[in-house]
Amino acid sequence: MNPTTIQTYTGALVDLDDITPDDIRLPDIVHSLALVNRFTGHTTVPYSVAQHSVVVSRLCSQEHAMWGLLHDASEAYLGDVATPLKRMLPAYRLIEDRVQRAIAKRFGLSWPMPDEVHIQDKRALMLEKQVLLSVDHDWGIVARPVPGGLVVVGWKEAKQMFEERYKELTR
Repeated sequence: MNPTTIQTYTGALVDLDDITPDDIRLPDIVHSLALVNRFTGHTTVPYSVAQHSVVVSRLCSQEHAMWGLLHDASEAYLGDVATPLKRMLPAYRLIEDRVQRAIAKRFGLSWPMPDEVHIQDKRALMLEKQVLLSVDHDWGIVARPVPGGLVVVGWKEAKQMFEERYKELTR
């Protein structure tokens, strides 16, 4: 096996150095994101990237809701790397971009990701950090508050939420 190849949940072998849209499988994305924790696991309770993705999708307009759902799908193949570390690893950003482009192509999404998705991602982030971190430090991010609260679910429920949201958007 190539040293840049990973094995996914469905058993597929994916070369991260040569990923193509044909390598991308929704069951791999859904399962992995349901098991990957946000904030590199530094939350008061486990909170999955899958649930976060559903939150972002619901904040987005209908036009960009699928992008909202899949905006972190590259993390199913690369893991969730904290933003400060990403800033220190320019090569990682290039790999992440390559994987995200393959995902966009696989699901027929425009490239680059719409600005609205970045905005709603920041809004979700601010809600999540307030609810899920033991201390709510000021990170200098300005985002319009998200109304309501956040009910954290387990990984199986998050996986189901993601699958249901995907089906809702593809009807």
